Amino acid sequence: MPRRLIPMVLKPSVRLLKYYDIVGDVMTNFLMNRRVAIIRQVNDTAVLMTRVKHEDGSKLPIIINSKDELIKYVKIGGTDFMASVGAALSKGIDMAIIDIKGGRRVWMLSRGLELMDIIVTAVRIVFEYVGLTNNAVIFDGMNGFKVIAPLSKEVGNDEMRSFVNLVSEVVNRSLKSLELFQAYGNDVIVGGNTMLKVKMYRVPLSLHWSTKLS
Repeated sequence: MPRRLIPMVLKPSVRLLKYYDIVGDVMTNFLMNRRVAIIRQVNDTAVLMTRVKHEDGSKLPIIINSKDELIKYVKIGGTDFMASVGAALSKGIDMAIIDIKGGRRVWMLSRGLELMDIIVTAVRIVFEYVGLTNNAVIFDGMNGFKVIAPLSKEVGNDEMRSFVNLVSEVVNRSLKSLELFQAYGNDVIVGGNTMLKVKMYRVPLSLHWSTKLS
């Protein structure tokens, strides 16, 4: 029995079908040929979907390769869409993702967003230094941001763990002299849990299942 989730915000400020019809083409670029997890909300509760029943009765991973397929899941309550960090039939990683998560102190601080912006910029500089110039910053819908970039080929966990350590080290060394970072930097986590442990990430422009933010 799927675990029921209780959203903080029950209804998004947009109509789901209209919203995903507008952004679906962009989202499909991140969904194609990947395993997909969907948080489906009906009334005030939500459940996680990772498999779907096919005509022969077998349950197989969800794969979404077109906007029409995306809309099909929206029509049955699909609210939040996540994709695997590698191809559907692979255990490798072809999407580099660094998490920048802020604690309560940072979000209550008047200069909290300034600090987050400085840290995100430092992470992006590392991405570009190692050749990942095609990168993007996305809000994770709850308490932080992610810097993501597609890789030209799949790599393993060990290589990406080294990359996460490199990013964290550069951020801490380059910002340690800043007064704002000295005061509140410990309340921000720069890591790779999404990429290395969760193995799935919220697709850009997807609504967060709980906050309904994008």
